[in-house]
Amino acid sequence: MSELSGSAVKAPAKWNWIRRILLAAVVAIVCGCLLGIGVAVSIDIPEVGGISEHALGIVTSLQDQDGETYRQYFRENRLILQEGEVPDNLSNALLAAEDRKFYSHTGFDLLGVVRVAIGNLFRERRHGASTLTMQTAGIVFLDRTQRTWERKIAETLHAVDLEKQLSKEQILTLYCNLIPLGHRNYGFQAAARFYFDKTVDQLTVAEAATLVAIVPRPSSWSPIRRPEFMLERRNLVLSSMHDFGKLTDEELAEARAEPLGINRPASKKVVGNYFSEEVRKYLYRTYGETALYERGLQVKTSLDRRIQATAEKALRDGLERIDRTGGWRGALRTLSKEEMLDAKLRGWDSAPLPGEWAEGVVLDATPRGATILIGEARYQLDQDSIAWTRKRSASSLVSTGDVAWFRYREPSQEEKKTRLDAAELIQADLAEAAEARKADQPEDSTTGPQQSASEASQVSAFVDLVQEPEVEGALVVLENATGAIRGLVGGWDFDRNEFNRATQAKRQPGSAFKPIVFGAGFEAGYTPADTLFDAPVVFDRPGSDPYSPRNFYRDRYEGILTLRRALEKSINVSSVKLMDLVGVQSVIDFARRSGIRAPLPAVDSLALGTAEMTPLEVASAYAAFANQGVAVAPYLIESVATPDGRLLESHQLQATQAMSPEVAFLLVHTLRGVVQRGTANAARKIPAALAGKTGTTDDYTDAWFAGITPKYSITVWVGHDVKLSIGNDMTGAEAALPIWMEVINAGLAAGWVEADLDFPVPPSIAFRKVESTTGLLANSYSTSTINEAFIIGTEPVQEFDERWLAIHQLPWYQQRSFYGKPKDGERMPEDEADWETVRAHWEGLTLPGDEPEAN
Repeated sequence: MSELSGSAVKAPAKWNWIRRILLAAVVAIVCGCLLGIGVAVSIDIPEVGGISEHALGIVTSLQDQDGETYRQYFRENRLILQEGEVPDNLSNALLAAEDRKFYSHTGFDLLGVVRVAIGNLFRERRHGASTLTMQTAGIVFLDRTQRTWERKIAETLHAVDLEKQLSKEQILTLYCNLIPLGHRNYGFQAAARFYFDKTVDQLTVAEAATLVAIVPRPSSWSPIRRPEFMLERRNLVLSSMHDFGKLTDEELAEARAEPLGINRPASKKVVGNYFSEEVRKYLYRTYGETALYERGLQVKTSLDRRIQATAEKALRDGLERIDRTGGWRGALRTLSKEEMLDAKLRGWDSAPLPGEWAEGVVLDATPRGATILIGEARYQLDQDSIAWTRKRSASSLVSTGDVAWFRYREPSQEEKKTRLDAAELIQADLAEAAEARKADQPEDSTTGPQQSASEASQVSAFVDLVQEPEVEGALVVLENATGAIRGLVGGWDFDRNEFNRATQAKRQPGSAFKPIVFGAGFEAGYTPADTLFDAPVVFDRPGSDPYSPRNFYRDRYEGILTLRRALEKSINVSSVKLMDLVGVQSVIDFARRSGIRAPLPAVDSLALGTAEMTPLEVASAYAAFANQGVAVAPYLIESVATPDGRLLESHQLQATQAMSPEVAFLLVHTLRGVVQRGTANAARKIPAALAGKTGTTDDYTDAWFAGITPKYSITVWVGHDVKLSIGNDMTGAEAALPIWMEVINAGLAAGWVEADLDFPVPPSIAFRKVESTTGLLANSYSTSTINEAFIIGTEPVQEFDERWLAIHQLPWYQQRSFYGKPKDGERMPEDEADWETVRAHWEGLTLPGDEPEAN
């Protein structure tokens, strides 16, 4: 152990004569022990085994796509130094303080053993005599918590064996990698990172001495917890280096003058909790617990931290926005005056950063605002901070002792003047209230940490009142061409609930499934300009109850409708009719080829997205649309390697041609219309090539938007973990689309969404200008046209006729005679003999014969 680890204490005078009598006996005993050790020098000790068999418990690191580490798993935080990487500052400090004869002894210090044995016998409490080699051997092979002579002798024997197997430099390097240095750090490289945010080769002499000073008692000698004490310990190490001839007088004085300088790296916002957990579970299943936590796996993942951070922020912003529509639910709890004195709440351990949340305690509240205690600081809550609650009085929302969530906010330059003016008024109110309380209370009363008049000016910043949303969500960002998952968020907060809704939650996608149906239709030869007749119909199949789908607005049917408009407007009846025409098995097959693995029941309602699947599956299918029909299996891990670079596994692209490039392009081109004119038209002004589809389930229990850019497939799901309504009118367009738009806008600003990138057009695609409502070739009579895509040979030949302008204004049942012959197998309203069957399904429908008479 260290020569600095203890100081001698003089024995009482009465012990002097005992020392003289026992000295010879002690020397004889020690010499006998050393003789046995000497014999061991000349023979092998088979029980020890080779040091190469000892695997260091080192850190498993997850790296993002840029090679930067963002998550680590370990039992002992250890970063490995290679032989020759121990700098002189560190080795000099170690040898001076721990083992000055390191390069001359054979594993143990004979004189040191004698000196310590005699000192311990006479209660001088010297604990040294463990050389660096002995300490290394003890860490590797023995339990160093046992302070017995048996353990010391075994440690010495192992040390002798180590000296025979390894060079001095190898032993020194091994020691520097093994030694515990507090706060779960093992080895000097990890400690240098932790305490100084440096590598060992960047340490000053004083910093190296500080780390060496921790060695004797790493569990209690922390420069973070005991800085003044450790400054003294460091200076003792520096003095020892000077005595050892490693520092000049000037160097010693300069090093002693240096402050302790603990400079731990600033805590970074943790991103990718759900992503990292998916990787961790895979590593645990594949390589086992020991490999994950002790073998230092080097894992390159597909994570893009820019995208991940954007996805997390967008989902949290969106869920908070949705939750606020239900108003303020009240404080989390209320503390008594005594509890307020000892309060330590969530978020109080870290320094506040703008945008971050923490629980706070209300010290006092007035109609104009309140003072909030977070940690040891006071913050101001003003009327702007509570505006979302639709109340103007802070005291009507919170009162003294209430605990709630607050978000740190840095006002903009424009806001600062008005908000500071408001703060002065609030502080005046609080000061007045404090003085009033003081006047009403006995002199010896205790009121808890309420704000006094003198404290009114000590408020440091503003916070906003916030509340955790009850609704949950998920978001996936998938790279179309590679399958790389660049961002994955499984919920509001991993600490609140580790359930990953992006990969584990199976929910109905609603209309977000319809592109699968339309893709199967295009594969069967239909075009976006083909028409179906949108009207009430009944699907009556043997062995099942009659099924009559309704449109979102149940009393509204379009009549003659192109497939493009049916998808853009998310018309349910047309979707079910199209699946009926191409066959449900064709739709299931198309879904399987696109990457959907969930069970898909062969029922009519499948066309409306009643099968349950994960957001990752939906994103994967949409990625195939954008990737010219090539479905690529999603993945999280690029490679796994050992610390020395030996590759354990490497990702291999798994791609199949799910559909033809032409069918994929027809889908993408039609889905772009959903953004330009359909249910997602809120995103139409975003300056990028975008396509996608909203999805909403019955009673607004699930809201989706699955969208694509030429490079990424991005899917958002919003809902509860159980089947509960998100809220009235919380469709995919209202709940999920704004989250998706925030991701896209942030991506455009950061550059990973490229505004000038477009979806590639296969050579066998032709464009024709058609009239949008009929799909007929446009001419001078057309009032609304689009540039429609067709596989060459399927373009329309009939031109638009101006009579269609009037026909499309008629009710659906009056359009029937103009529709002509239905498609082969197309179910029509006249096929249903008993219209009461339809009426029974959807009361309130306007059916033929129900129209009011003209006045």
